[in-house]
Amino acid sequence: MGFRRWIVCGGALELNPDHVVPQSGTKIKGQDGGVKNLIKRRLQGDDKRKSSTQLNTAGLSVAGRYGSKESLSIPVSAAKSLDLSTDQTTVIRPVHSSILGEKYCFQVINSENNHCFGCSSAAERDRWIEDLRRAAHPNKDNCERTEYSLSLWVNEAKDLPPKKRYYCEVHLDGTLFARTSSRAVGKSVQRSSQAVDGGSGAAATGHGGGASGGCQLFWGEFFELDNLPPVNQITLHLFRDEDPKKKRHSKDDSIQHPLGSVALNLAEIKGRAYQEKWYPIVPYKPPGTSTTKDQVGPQASLRVKSKFKILKILPIERYKEFAEYITVNYVDMCSSLEPLLNVREKEELAGALVHVLQSIGKAKEFLIDLGSAEVQRLGENEALIFRENTLATKAIDEYMKLVGQKYLIDTLGDFIARLYSGGESCEVDPQKCSVSDLPINQRHLKETCADVVKRITDMQDSFPAELNEIFSSWVSDCEDRGQTDIGHRLISASLFLRFLCPATLSPSLFGLTQAYPEPNTLRTLTLTAKVIQNLANFTLFGEKEEYMFFMNEFLEQHWEPMRGFLQKVSDPDSEIAMARFDGYVDLPLRLAVLHNLLVDIIYVMKQDQIDNLHPLPSILNQITEFLGQEAQQIPVSSVHGTKPTYLPPKDLPKYSPLQMVQQLPIDSKSSQGKERQRKQVQRAFSVPSRPSRHQRQPVKRQTSKEELPTQCQDYNQDQDPCLEISSPSNAIKSKAPAAKVLWIKQNHSNEPYQKIRQEQEETSILDRHAQELGELRLGVEQVTERELEMAKRLEDFIVLTQEQNTQLQSEVQELRKLLAIREEQLASTTFRLGVIEEEREEDERKLNVAVAAVERMNVLEEQFAGLLKDVHQLYAVNADGMRKTYINT
Repeated sequence: MGFRRWIVCGGALELNPDHVVPQSGTKIKGQDGGVKNLIKRRLQGDDKRKSSTQLNTAGLSVAGRYGSKESLSIPVSAAKSLDLSTDQTTVIRPVHSSILGEKYCFQVINSENNHCFGCSSAAERDRWIEDLRRAAHPNKDNCERTEYSLSLWVNEAKDLPPKKRYYCEVHLDGTLFARTSSRAVGKSVQRSSQAVDGGSGAAATGHGGGASGGCQLFWGEFFELDNLPPVNQITLHLFRDEDPKKKRHSKDDSIQHPLGSVALNLAEIKGRAYQEKWYPIVPYKPPGTSTTKDQVGPQASLRVKSKFKILKILPIERYKEFAEYITVNYVDMCSSLEPLLNVREKEELAGALVHVLQSIGKAKEFLIDLGSAEVQRLGENEALIFRENTLATKAIDEYMKLVGQKYLIDTLGDFIARLYSGGESCEVDPQKCSVSDLPINQRHLKETCADVVKRITDMQDSFPAELNEIFSSWVSDCEDRGQTDIGHRLISASLFLRFLCPATLSPSLFGLTQAYPEPNTLRTLTLTAKVIQNLANFTLFGEKEEYMFFMNEFLEQHWEPMRGFLQKVSDPDSEIAMARFDGYVDLPLRLAVLHNLLVDIIYVMKQDQIDNLHPLPSILNQITEFLGQEAQQIPVSSVHGTKPTYLPPKDLPKYSPLQMVQQLPIDSKSSQGKERQRKQVQRAFSVPSRPSRHQRQPVKRQTSKEELPTQCQDYNQDQDPCLEISSPSNAIKSKAPAAKVLWIKQNHSNEPYQKIRQEQEETSILDRHAQELGELRLGVEQVTERELEMAKRLEDFIVLTQEQNTQLQSEVQELRKLLAIREEQLASTTFRLGVIEEEREEDERKLNVAVAAVERMNVLEEQFAGLLKDVHQLYAVNADGMRKTYINT
């Protein structure tokens, strides 16, 4: 991978995205020491590149005095001589391992100098960082501060030119903070634009390298960047790695500058939740030009998942009541909250609680209580122990990562590094490998698993003593319940199911390496993890995985060593040396994280659920009042609105986190007599770095001194017997005069004949050796042909998979289109139904009016009939009266 030159600008050490060198060849006086030459050799290796930026190495003079060999970091012991109390602008932060190629480094930046120190472990680095921060700011815990952190997944890129290697760099405000590994893409795959963005059209064309179609490149690398300065811009630069076949000083502009960049919007990624999307890659525009040179496809993009957190931390006094509540009531709080949490919230809450309780000395009791509660909850369903997404499961995961990191590296670090460097194939599925390769691959898998089992059962002296105490408490509790077997299942389920086997399967997620494994390595890790998990569970492979039946004998042979290992790690009186966690946990930071998390979780609950958590919501609101008006307050009912009267127990002072001052540099000699004697931590003087690609020495061939028959017998013990070849030692010795035998009469007249016969025997032996050597060469050629054939088949499979992926993406886009059409139709139908409903209501109203009118007409008709009747009666009466009057007259 091409590296960048270190630049010191105004006391801040940064890496420019452009590969820069001094514009002129003029030497700067006093800056031509070992560090400058070292940086030039290590990070650039090319003084031909042009730039307008001058290299300033004045801040690196200390590294020149303390640096050794190819290490860019200073031994951490040199940090004792730093005077940080006079400069209030000092910044101390960790350095990602991808920058220097060395793990566990940290950086000290002030207004005058810039130093980079190397440690032997992450715990030692964290203690030194905290120690130096307290030296620079003695009253740090009693001051208000703001912490910035970035969690970033660089997953994959698409539509890149094929047959090239690429890597990404993470820049914060122009400063390089991390770098992915270099990955190669395969052959170009015809990818339609419809599969990319849902449109229609012809196949996309990549401009870089003149290849049509784009290739997909997968990194899958995670970066956790803490202790960051205030950030305004986050940028990912895509670079093409230089071709190792080209000459060192070849002028290739494509590796001098990034191919393109992606800018992340801070407003979109702020918060607790990850935001994942495809970002288009903007092509790089060289300075002084008006156009861009497209070296990536027109639809090139990068898939990134990220979140950026800004956390305001109050003085530790503000968290006193909250910390005391957590110390005493963590069991009740967890039991009340767990039914209301989803999986992600359980994971975050468990992690925050583990760090807080570890800082105040209650983490072991917390995990012991959770393990006992898990056994009591599951009852007879012991097979489900630590297999569900519970707070107990997530807490033990986080705790083992916290205290067991060094043990994990000591146990599996070399094994993972060997597999990543290129190991033998362990594919044992007959459907995925040829019949001829199956016996060899089975032997490779057995050897690989045997190596891992030996590393685990030999038990490194870095095994965490805290885990031993937790495991022994679990076993003792289960024995008291009469469930001894469940105690050992608890240990195997936590140590193997939740720690060792996941670390074997995904080493990049556990800090063992950064890069995602290649397919062949990933398959080996998967099969190895399966075998180790079955071994820890004391179960054999069944019918679901018939191709693993041959490993059942291996499992039975290693059951006793595994039982012995589980017994040792759970024995409270074990005499084996163990290590205690010597890292540092920032208590105010962790309390702020826990407070912020609980507020977000409880804020969205129903009021009756919030009231059941009393007095926790009121305690959280008291802290929130100091965070400003924009901070959200948990709604508390009037019954619990007043400040709760909190009566701490009598023995609370010995649990109070404010009375437990963490002493960072602890001397192992001052430990109590009951504690195990620990080895003195040895400061690392330097961390050896990998030599530059151009400085690697060619590998010398070594000739084997072993005899050929022994090699054949050792190599093929389980196969058919090889040809018996007589040892050439007698023939070689026959060149010297033979010793005289007293009872055999010497015939000196036959000396020429004997010499001829001797030469014929030597010639015959050499011929046989030559024939066997030819057979071996033929076998090597056949193996090489098979490897090439397998590589071709793998390449064809990858191409087929990519084509199928393209087809599936096309089908998904079609389904999305169809879904959109159906949604439009549904919306139209819904609208029409609304209109019809309105018309029906109007008609019903009119009908009611008509019915009322009919009823009114009926009433009027009845009244009219009554009036007619009255008129007729009046008419009859008048007629009678008129007739009588007429008669009388």
